[in-house]
Amino acid sequence: MLIIRFARRGRKGQAFFDLVVAEKSKPVQKKFISKLGYFNPRTEGGKGEFVFDKDQVEKYIGNGAQVSQSAARLLAKNGCELAGKFVEQRASKPQKTPAPTEAPVVEEAPAAEAAPAAEEVPAEEAKAE
Repeated sequence: MLIIRFARRGRKGQAFFDLVVAEKSKPVQKKFISKLGYFNPRTEGGKGEFVFDKDQVEKYIGNGAQVSQSAARLLAKNGCELAGKFVEQRASKPQKTPAPTEAPVVEEAPAAEAAPAAEEVPAEEAKAE
């Protein structure tokens, strides 16, 4: 099975990627069938430069080649509609609800027990005398 994917080149910390067609079972950095373009993420202020041959990409996809997730996302973003069907939605984390800004109002119970406690104190003093 053929797959369209990126093959990394470049020095450590200075990545540069070739868009290649290769046999899926072959290692990424080894032999490939055809080079379709390149992606340089270090240009244009980190936005990157992506150049590819749209006709060749569509030809391979039409003939049954698969597309990797990262290649499919960039191809779909840059005008290759056929690659859009290979893009899978990423699992999203559930959104946290913000904490309420106002504290709930707590009603206090009436202080009915305070009065009898005051009456008991003199009674105990009376017994002690």
